[in-house]
Order: sequence, then structure tokens, then C-alpha cells
Amino acid sequence: MQGADVNEAKSPRVLVLAMDPGGGRRAEVSELAGYFLNEGAQVDLVTAREKGWDELDERVRLHQLRPIEARHPLPWLERALVIRAPRLVSRPVKRLGPPGAFLDRVRSRISGTIHRRLFLPFYKHVRPLLLARLARRRVLPRIDMSQVERVVVADRTAMTLGWRLARKHKDLTITTRRDKDLHGRP
Repeated sequence: MQGADVNEAKSPRVLVLAMDPGGGRRAEVSELAGYFLNEGAQVDLVTAREKGWDELDERVRLHQLRPIEARHPLPWLERALVIRAPRLVSRPVKRLGPPGAFLDRVRSRISGTIHRRLFLPFYKHVRPLLLARLARRRVLPRIDMSQVERVVVADRTAMTLGWRLARKHKDLTITTRRDKDLHGRP
């Protein structure tokens, strides 16, 4: 029976929050998850990254937020207003030949500038809040928090969710340290 030891007690669960880890961090998180699995714990990994988890042990329950985030109204609305609507408006002009192609390049450049200089700096601050909310509503209800022994917050973007979990579950060990200690307090 998976998730139980010889005495029929449930094995502890470790929740790893790695919303936006870089390449080196992903390897660290994968190694840490493998260690906890070898210690007999069940591991859940919540992330907003779709790719780069090839070396992750297949026993880890991977919860990906990227598809949910992509359907959220905020990024969708930005794409609609900054990219799709101007493209739709400039489509008839594009058929005019070289002048139309020039205007389409200008439109594309302006859209990219608005995306990079206005939306991305704003979204950089809003994204942790958005991901925490999405995880709280869509992922955490599927995880039995009474079985969670430890929560490891692996990056800055996951701090918001870790903080909210700490407020809700005061007896839970929540840490940013990647100690290989299942039961120790930070």
C-alpha cells in the first residue's frame, strides 16, 4: 500500500513550493525531493514551470500552475489589448505592400515595448500573489495538509504562498532552508 509503512501509519508528506526556479535550483529541488522520497515521505511539488523537471523522480506528485496561470484573465487581457487588438486593426493595412509591412513592424515593436516596459514590471510584483491564490484554490485542496510534515519554499515567487500557509497552519514547519531533515524544526 503506497503511503503507509509496516505499522499502517501514514507516511509523512513534504510539500515543496518551487514556483519559478532557475536551472540550478531545479536540480537542487529534484535532489531534495529524491532525498525525502528515500526517507519514506510522500512529496508534492507545486511549480509554475512546465519544463525542466526531467530528472524529477516519477513518485513526486507534480502540480503545475502554468496552464492555470495562462488562462487567468490578467495575462489574457494583456495579450488581447496589447497584441491581438492592434494586430486585428493593422491587418488590412498590412495588405498594402511595403508601407503596410512597415506599419505592421512598427505596431509589433510598440506592442513589444508596452509588454516589456509596462506589463512585465507590473506583473513581476503581481505574479507571486496570483500564483499563491491559484495554488490555494486549485492545488492545495487536493493535498491533505494534515499529513504535511514540512513545507520547503524554494524560491522568491513561492514566498507569498509559504507565508499564507504559515498563517493558516501555525504548527506546520515551513522553511526556506533546504535541509535534508524530515522532522527537524528550522
